[in-house]
Amino acid sequence: MSRPARNRLVVAVFVVVAFFAAPRMTNAMLWSATALATPVVLAALWVSMPFQRARGLLRKRQYEEAATELAAFESSLTAGWKRALASMAVGLYTSNPVAASRNTLGAVRLEQGRLDDAQTHFKAALEHDPLYAVPWGNLAVLAAMRGDAAGAEEARLKAASLGFRPKILSAVIKDKLTVAAK
Repeated sequence: MSRPARNRLVVAVFVVVAFFAAPRMTNAMLWSATALATPVVLAALWVSMPFQRARGLLRKRQYEEAATELAAFESSLTAGWKRALASMAVGLYTSNPVAASRNTLGAVRLEQGRLDDAQTHFKAALEHDPLYAVPWGNLAVLAAMRGDAAGAEEARLKAASLGFRPKILSAVIKDKLTVAAK
């Protein structure tokens, strides 16, 4: 079972258990559970805020601002408790916030056309989490941008084996190979 499938299953099981357990719990138990969970979730969102801002800035094509937010995010993770909280909020494919940050910085550099820098960041993400599928998908896109069809296919297959959606990735690779061939 791939990591994203396992993570989706864990969330689904939690929701089902909560749905069936809640009616059997007393009000005091429900309030206690809520009082314990809410600060943890809010703290996770607070710790990961620079990461989420960086992703928003990447979508807005504000690349250097996104890189600055990612650097701030990584430097804030020196305390173990912050790293643990951030791991709950960085994504479906990894629970390693540094790997997620490096991959996102690689995406920033890829969008800027800084392919060597992007490759360095994607590989750094994989050093932090070798089972993280998204950097493999990004490496496939990068290889396609360089016109390396074999390298793109190899990285795409690795991403697919780790649970990344191969249909979307295949279309992007095809487009990038077409552009690179011109």
